[in-house]
Amino acid sequence: MLPPSITALLLAGAALAAATTIPVSVGKNGLTFDPSMIHASVGDVIEFRYWPLNHSVVAGDFSSACRPASSGGFYSGFFPTKAGTVNSQVFRVTVSHTNPVPIYCAQNTGQHCRNGMVAVINPSEAQTLESYASLARSAGNAVAPPGGPFGGVVAPASNPGGMGVSSSSSAASSTAHSSSSSSASGGSTSAAQTTTVTTPPASSTTGGSATTTTSKPSGTGNAAAGVAVPVAGLVAVAVGAFFV
Repeated sequence: MLPPSITALLLAGAALAAATTIPVSVGKNGLTFDPSMIHASVGDVIEFRYWPLNHSVVAGDFSSACRPASSGGFYSGFFPTKAGTVNSQVFRVTVSHTNPVPIYCAQNTGQHCRNGMVAVINPSEAQTLESYASLARSAGNAVAPPGGPFGGVVAPASNPGGMGVSSSSSAASSTAHSSSSSSASGGSTSAAQTTTVTTPPASSTTGGSATTTTSKPSGTGNAAAGVAVPVAGLVAVAVGAFFV
């Protein structure tokens, strides 16, 4: 009989092999996520791919549109991308539950969230894309979480040239740049670099540096990159941080 640690590792590997990567285009067709309704199972990886000019992805709550989730969540940072290209980096989030999670772009040049740049992961009858988009239309400026990306992994795109246009290298930024200026400037991070990011304390949504936590926040739309056992840690490093 195999030791429990080896059995757990084999089961984790099997789960990884069965996981599906779900591509989501960010800004490919104007102020849109494509698809805007994302149906994902536990263990699947949602891969956000960025198009011009400068977009981000933030997990929110259905109670308040265009604002970060009140606990946990995830945030990609901003991805300035040159016109006529697709960014050579992506943001990957690993799904750990099937509760509905609204997401939005926090770019305020052009009021992206208010003008419909929203989507929902696993919408339900009560928590729909339409209800969140309607709430967003009356929202003020979108809010980006403080600090850098968390709740997922910034990584090189596996095949940026296969997305129909040439690729441009750009690091995810935690501060918003205007769309007009970002289209002419590139990032400073090499496309070959992979950045693993962590989740800030679940009890705080304002300020503070990102730290790894083993606490597991509750509620819809929350996220956590912390892991309590070594095997789970290996899985998280392999495919990205979990949101719960």
